[in-house]
Amino acid sequence: MKRPPNIQLPLVQKELDYLTSAHIRTLTPVIGAGVHSQKADRSHPVRGETVRGHLRFWWRTVSQSGPLDQWIDKLRAEEARKRSLPKLPSMEELDPIERLRIREATIWGSSSRAGLLAVQVQNREWEHRDVRRRSAGNVVEALASLMGVSVKGGASSLGYAAFSLQVSQNDTPGAFSEVGMGSFNVKIVWNPWARHLCDTVKDQVGREVLEALWRWIHFGGLGMRWRRGFGALISDDVPGVPRHLDELRDHLRSHPSAGQPAVCAVLVKPSNPHRRRNTSETAVWDGWEDCLQPLQQYRQPRQPKNGPTRSFTKTPWPEASVIRAIHRGRGNPKNGALRFPRAVLGLPVVFQFKGESTPNAELRPDKSGNPLLGRLPSPFILRPVRIGDAVYPLCVWLESPLPSHQEHGFVRMSLKVGSMAPITVPATAALSAMEDRFKALEGGEVRFEKTSDALADFLRHLRKQGFEVLYRSDAT
Repeated sequence: MKRPPNIQLPLVQKELDYLTSAHIRTLTPVIGAGVHSQKADRSHPVRGETVRGHLRFWWRTVSQSGPLDQWIDKLRAEEARKRSLPKLPSMEELDPIERLRIREATIWGSSSRAGLLAVQVQNREWEHRDVRRRSAGNVVEALASLMGVSVKGGASSLGYAAFSLQVSQNDTPGAFSEVGMGSFNVKIVWNPWARHLCDTVKDQVGREVLEALWRWIHFGGLGMRWRRGFGALISDDVPGVPRHLDELRDHLRSHPSAGQPAVCAVLVKPSNPHRRRNTSETAVWDGWEDCLQPLQQYRQPRQPKNGPTRSFTKTPWPEASVIRAIHRGRGNPKNGALRFPRAVLGLPVVFQFKGESTPNAELRPDKSGNPLLGRLPSPFILRPVRIGDAVYPLCVWLESPLPSHQEHGFVRMSLKVGSMAPITVPATAALSAMEDRFKALEGGEVRFEKTSDALADFLRHLRKQGFEVLYRSDAT
């Protein structure tokens, strides 16, 4: 038998350089968050890839030029020299979107190279619950039970936000969703090849990543429907834990370049905050309801009819009447008759017609300019946030850059009515005239279905509901 060769293996670094860590808990139930839509991974409820994706998203709202760009220039020049490639343009010569893309790949990694940072997640105790697709009231009761809250019967804004958990005619037999609550540890470490970074580059990357972690915990969430408060988070040991409302403002000083997502404004409802009267869970539930109620009132401003039955007046918004006219005429009406103002609050929009012959319809971004464009997320994040011993309703106005084929400040859309061929809808059908949205933060009369810019109108509606502006990016 031959003797094995005497080979000296390179030493492997056992512990990577540590950047930060946080113990994070859920404030509200998480929908899914696994690899399958609306299904939980019982062995790994929160995955490192999921957390890294959220951190990447919020990092884009804080990334700026600095020492990192200079280091990337040197790295790109060295790679071009080794491969005998022509000199690459410097970061300053690139457009802002391309600079952001290169910075993001450098820090968080790409398909061809590991990033400067790695994200590690350790799940702690989790409780899961199957939410059978039932009525809105039953879904609300299941969510309240998971949170340890006792709710009375009746209408709830949570039922409006949890429509994806309710029964649908397109459900397969036995369809259900999974929600969960628990805690997990997040650890962010430097990858080995980042050991040779100079201190100035490390400082910039560290500051931006810590700020991204803070924004994700206080403004973001986990799983589906996190922009509507599901999967809201809290941490008591993340750097910069706010003890007062004013401390939220301290984390919103940076203004990203054009082409990056940007926090335009943060609004809170400071009057009568929900204290921990009975339980902290009850305060969170009440704060969550106060977040969602203005959205439901604005998007569905219907009033109960007089009489013993629980029926409501028809919506005053024009979209349903437009779809009915299209269905009756079996064709595309004149562009002036196409009005879909609520599209600026998020796409796709599904229109359901109960008790009539009009088929359901769906309004989506038009994919002809970009096949990957399937949806436009809502510009508003509505969730409860715990500050000190109080829970406040919070609204974050987050603007993302529109695709390159935008027109008139919005995107061209596609409307599918039943089995009819899709109809192209111009951007002016959603945004006939863009208002001064920062001026809308100052308040004014709400116009509802008569508005030319539903985004600005919803900001006025929030002010009328008692929300106050804590931060606005245009303030000097």
